[in-house]
Amino acid sequence: MNFLGKSLTVTILAVGLVGCNGVNESQDKNDNDVRPIGYYSNEGDNRGDLDRGKGFISDMADRDVNDHTATYHEDYDGKLAERIAKNVNDIRGVDDAHVILEDNNVIVGIDTDKKKKAELTNKVRKITSKLAPNRDVKIVADQNMVNRIENVDNDLRDGRAYTEVESDVRGISNDIVNAGSDLGNAIKRPFENNR
Repeated sequence: MNFLGKSLTVTILAVGLVGCNGVNESQDKNDNDVRPIGYYSNEGDNRGDLDRGKGFISDMADRDVNDHTATYHEDYDGKLAERIAKNVNDIRGVDDAHVILEDNNVIVGIDTDKKKKAELTNKVRKITSKLAPNRDVKIVADQNMVNRIENVDNDLRDGRAYTEVESDVRGISNDIVNAGSDLGNAIKRPFENNR
């Protein structure tokens, strides 16, 4: 009986495998419903250009504000952040600006020439204060801090909820407060809150 049971089991498994070997629609080589989505090329990207010289790693890391369509989470005031960033970017001497809204604070990171830092900080503060009159404005021009602000801003633009990046924002805000006017000290823990 043991031999009969083993033979029956092997026969059932063999019949089952043969049944799975039939040609069906998923194996039709001429039916190609796959469409390129840009993971491995720039084909079909939102920018409309087909710059194939960059490669997929560059495409994944490319987060240029000019070609990044923001899709903010519904619980974040993305319209205000966008408006502030646009107005700050329009200031001559500001190469790029990133904005994070935190409670009653507006954190603005600006890429600029070090020689113009003090002059531009005042202009940015003036414009930002007009657009967000009931919030404290914090302006940062230290490149490492600006990079941290840019990363959080990009995450928010990509639709992440504020609660997902809140610890990063708190870390940035605390480093700005702790550094006072010397933002060089704010870089001692750049990735501590990026978990």
